Formats: sequence, structure tokens, C-alpha cells
Amino acid sequence: MSDIGRQIGENIRLARKSKGLSQEQLALRAEINASYMGQVERGEKNPTIDVLGKIASALNTPLEHLVQLGVQDRREGGDPASYSDKIVSQMTGLNLKEQEAVYRFVKQLVQFREMD
Repeated sequence: MSDIGRQIGENIRLARKSKGLSQEQLALRAEINASYMGQVERGEKNPTIDVLGKIASALNTPLEHLVQLGVQDRREGGDPASYSDKIVSQMTGLNLKEQEAVYRFVKQLVQFREMD
């Protein structure tokens, strides 16, 4: 399997774990076979774009996050971008009003820091 396939599988695994889901739970939500889900996560199978769309929808995450290359390295390396990924993950499932409140709070923090 290609490095790209392994990276996409790892992105799916990281997103799934951040949501506290098992492979079986994610497969059920995405309406795909659980053993196939495991093969995708291990990079043994290349999912179609339709299957990736189902997985992204089941994770309530943008498809772009699943196919983004280099995500694992950033998260393990402590790159500040990994914190933005964590914030986005925490906001998943919030309604629009709650997301706006979080955005305003973060914006105020950044503005307060810029005053120093």
C-alpha cells in the first residue's frame, strides 16, 4: 500500500479516536463493513472518494482533514497547527451559536495577548 493510503488511514484513526469511537462504531455510522474499516485505517485498502465522504460525514469532520498529508507528523511534533486541529475537533457537534461563542472567546484572548 502507498504511503498516501497509510497516511489517510492514520488520519481516519486519529479522528476516530479523538471522537471516542471504536472502528465498529465508525463503520456502523458510515454504513460500511467493520473489517473494511480496519483495512482502510491500516492502509491496506484504498477507499473510494464516496467511502471517504461517508467516513468524514460519520466523523462529522471535513473530508479535507482525512486526506491531508503530514497530519500525523505535525501532531506528534508539537507543531502549533496541531492545537488548531484539537480546537476544531472539540467544536465538532456544537451548534452555530455555541461555535460563535467559542470564536468570540478565542478572538478576545488573541486581542488581549496583542495588547501586551
